[in-house]
Amino acid sequence: MKPPKSYEALLSCLLLALGAVFTLVGLVGNALSIPVHNGDTQDFALFGLPLLVFGAGLLLWSRQRERGWERLRAEGQAVPGKLVPGAVRHHRYVSFGSDGLHKRSPWTVLCIYRWENRTYSVRSQFLWSPPREDGQPTIYIDPLHPTRAWIDPESLQYERT
Repeated sequence: MKPPKSYEALLSCLLLALGAVFTLVGLVGNALSIPVHNGDTQDFALFGLPLLVFGAGLLLWSRQRERGWERLRAEGQAVPGKLVPGAVRHHRYVSFGSDGLHKRSPWTVLCIYRWENRTYSVRSQFLWSPPREDGQPTIYIDPLHPTRAWIDPESLQYERT
C-alpha cells in the first residue's frame, strides 16, 4: 500500500478500517447471536456504518485533490519556487509503516512563488524522506487561479538516510 499524500487520505484509511471492523463485528455477532452485556450486537454495525460513510467521503475528497495535483502537473504553468527557511515541518505524530525499527513519519515544506508581481505560498504534500532546505523546487500553478498550486516533490532535494 502506498503511503498517503495528505492528512485526509490518512484519516480516511483509519476511518474505513475502523468502520469495517465495527460493521463486521456487528454483522457476525448478530448472525451468531453472540450475547453482549449492555445492548445488542447490531449496535456495532450501527456505529461502523457512519464511520464507513465518513471515511469513504474523505477518501473521495482526497482522491479528487490528488487528481487536481495531477492536472496541475499536466496542464499547469511551471514556476520556480523558493523554500521558506525554517518552514520544513516533520510530522512526528503521524506515522505510516516502519523502516526496520523506526516509524515512518512524513515531512512537509512551505514554498513561496511569484506570479504577476504577487507572492503566494503553498505547502507540499506529505514527503516520506527528509527534504533539504536548499534548492529551488518547481511549483505548478493554475494561471487563472494562482492560489491553486502544487509543489513537485521530484524537484526537491532530499537528505541521504
